Amino acid sequence: MVAFLLIFDMDGTLIDSEKSIVRCFRESAGRFGYEMGDVSKYIGVLKLTQILSKYRVPNKDLPQIMKGYVECYRSTFYSDTSPIGSSQSVLRKLQEKNELGILTLKNRDLTIEIVRRFFPGVNFRYIVGGDRPIENKVEGLKIIEEESGKKPDQIYYVGDRATDVKSANEAGVRAIWVTFGLGKKSDFDFSGDYKIANSFDDLLKIFNSQT
Repeated sequence: MVAFLLIFDMDGTLIDSEKSIVRCFRESAGRFGYEMGDVSKYIGVLKLTQILSKYRVPNKDLPQIMKGYVECYRSTFYSDTSPIGSSQSVLRKLQEKNELGILTLKNRDLTIEIVRRFFPGVNFRYIVGGDRPIENKVEGLKIIEEESGKKPDQIYYVGDRATDVKSANEAGVRAIWVTFGLGKKSDFDFSGDYKIANSFDDLLKIFNSQT
């Protein structure tokens, strides 16, 4: 019997991808004369098109910048992206009793490529990307909840950002904040309900104790 549906954020939670994203993002925007500042704080929080809009990039340039970004990332991500810690082995163990999913603001096809490269043998039954389209992660969680038929208390969203916890709370599902990603405790400017994991091994302990 499947115990829970465990939905994972991608960047900073499953993979260490900050260098890849920032490098390709700056390179692609730079071709059009746009200089990106500190975009790291927005990774996993906003879609890349939303980040570009924050830097006042006009809508007419967004498609070409994003095309260049995807081409850059798809052809080079393996050079400076890696799976987080013991994620590969832990996920294989977790899927023995639980269903797995991914909710990310990345393009879904690109997410599938990353999964195939870094997580062979891991079955993510549900993958929702930012091109679904979804405006935010609350919408994405609602989609997965509906597709899975799971009750909210059977669903966990695991993410590295305070916004991931907040999205889970707003969607009515359970939340786990991983401390090893891009987020910081100081980002929690709200009173949220969540568990804390300092490593993937901690996640295994959390779910083993509940099954």
